[in-house]
Amino acid sequence: MSEPVAPVWLDAGSVPAETMHALYAGMAACTREEDPMRVLWAVSRQAHVSVGASQNAALDLDLAGCACQDIPVVRRPLGGGAVWIEAEQPCFFLVLPRQVLARGHRHLFSLGMGLAVAVLRQLGLGAVEMRSQDIWVRGRKIMGTGAATLENGCVFGASFLRCFPAERFLDCLHEPSEGYRDWVLPALREGVTDCARELAAAPDNEAFRSALWSALQQRFGVAPRAVPLAPDDQAAWIERGLEEIEDLEQADTHSAVPSGIRINRANHVFETRSRCGRLRLHVAGTQIRRIWCEEPRIDSVLQENVIGLAPERLVLRANLGGRLEPALVDEISCRIDRLYRGIRTP
Repeated sequence: MSEPVAPVWLDAGSVPAETMHALYAGMAACTREEDPMRVLWAVSRQAHVSVGASQNAALDLDLAGCACQDIPVVRRPLGGGAVWIEAEQPCFFLVLPRQVLARGHRHLFSLGMGLAVAVLRQLGLGAVEMRSQDIWVRGRKIMGTGAATLENGCVFGASFLRCFPAERFLDCLHEPSEGYRDWVLPALREGVTDCARELAAAPDNEAFRSALWSALQQRFGVAPRAVPLAPDDQAAWIERGLEEIEDLEQADTHSAVPSGIRINRANHVFETRSRCGRLRLHVAGTQIRRIWCEEPRIDSVLQENVIGLAPERLVLRANLGGRLEPALVDEISCRIDRLYRGIRTP
C-alpha cells in the first residue's frame, strides 16, 4: 500500500491585496503535472473589494466611492461577484495540476469546501452546511468560494469571514437610485453572517491556521509538509499572476447579477427601469419579499397584490390582470420574470 502524499504548505504571511490574488493565480498558471497539491495560506494586509474574473466592476460598484474610502478594487481569477475582504482576513488556496481532478472543479470544490467546513466546526460553529459553492451557518452565508483553471493548474480559494462590516461594503456598491442601499443593507444583515456574530469571540488568525492544518492532516492521513516560500518563486508567481489578471481586465466583462446584487444563493435585490419608472424588488427564495415602483398608483397595486408571489410572468399576470392596464401588466411581469430567470441560470 502506497504512503499518503502530504500536501505542501506554503505560508505567504500578510500581503497586499493585489499581491495575494496575483500570487495564487501565478502559482496555478505555473503548475507542472508532477507537482503535489499545494496549500497557500495568506492574510490580506488591507481591506479591499475583490471582483470576479468576468465581472464588470464599473457596473456593480461605486468606484469613486471606493477610492474616497481608500478601498482598493482588485480582480481575482476566480468566479463570482464582488466580495469584501477585511484587513487581516485569513485566506487559503488549494493549487493542483488539472489532470489529477477527475471531476474537474466539482472535485476541487468538494475538497476545498470540505476543509473549510471542518475548520468552522473545529472552531465551534454549529449547523454548518454547504449550499452550492457557499457555506452557511444557521441559515446565513458565512463563506463564498471560487475556483479557476489557469494553464495546467487549478486553484480553489476561500476566506474566513471573521468580521463583516456590512455598511462599509454597502458604501462600495453602485446605487442606481436613492433608497436602493436602504434595501440592500437589511438583506445583507439577514443573509450574511460572520464568526464574530456566531461565536462569543471571533477566533484569531492562528486559530484558523491551526484548524486548517488539522483538517488537512485528517483529510489526507498525514500532516502537511511545510515548505518555505522561496523569494524567487514568489516573485515569479506574482509576476505571472499579474499578467493573468491583466488579461482578465482586457476581456469582455459583465455585471455579476444583471440589474441587482446577490446577497446569497436565496436572496437578491434588483432595480430596473420600466415604463412606470424605477422598479425595485427583493426576491427571497422563490417569493417576492418587497417591491416598489416609482409611480405611486402602480406601487400601491403591486404592494397589495404581488408580495409573497413567485416572481414568474404567468403568476404575476394572473394576479395583476384587471388591476392595471394590460400593457403595464405585461411589461412589469416580463421584467420581473427576466430578472428571476437570470438568477436561476446555473
